[in-house]
Amino acid sequence: MKFMRTREESLQYLEEKFKIEEFASPVDTYFKPWQHELALELKEQEENVKNIVKILLERDRIYTVALGRSRLVSLNTGMRFLHIGYFAYEVGHPYSPAMGTDERYKDALYSISGGGETEYVVTTSKIAKRNNVPVIGITSNADSRLAKLATEKIVTKGKKIYSKDSQVPFEFEEPINFLQTKSEYKAFCIGELLVNSVAKMKGITEKDMERLHSNTETLKES
Repeated sequence: MKFMRTREESLQYLEEKFKIEEFASPVDTYFKPWQHELALELKEQEENVKNIVKILLERDRIYTVALGRSRLVSLNTGMRFLHIGYFAYEVGHPYSPAMGTDERYKDALYSISGGGETEYVVTTSKIAKRNNVPVIGITSNADSRLAKLATEKIVTKGKKIYSKDSQVPFEFEEPINFLQTKSEYKAFCIGELLVNSVAKMKGITEKDMERLHSNTETLKES
């Protein structure tokens, strides 16, 4: 990879140009507007959201599927579902049981794909539907295959597309693709909101969640 500056020039740039105000400015200039935009989007999709919460309330096991950065978000949401009492699994993990084949449990698939065309996510969603498992789709593309496959979906505005040779100005005035995590950021927020809502509906307390939190992270002396 060819860089515009050498390592030495970059370090000099850091010493001369870096300001913490500019470093932190995206918190106000991008993330807060994304939150406001998401709030409006969710308000417009109120029925979808309510139907998703209803699906979750009726399920015992939640399977998550995503790739790339979306997978990191889905893992967080899956862990949060675990904390509020669900059996939570990641599709493809060696310990994940078959989906929709055990009559003892009611399953749901939680699918995330910004573009809605990730082949693995689409294929998994098709398998879920074939096994009568409702698919919850989180995407930024209302015309995508995931959106069309989903039993219920939430659609949000995703990133702006820039040309391949676009460069990032130091002041972050116009961040380009690899800084644009809008769809993943919104998917993270949606997961937190859904978990929070389901926990409220079920009357789950912080103590209940702590009981299911991992207890192998620290060793306390007796």
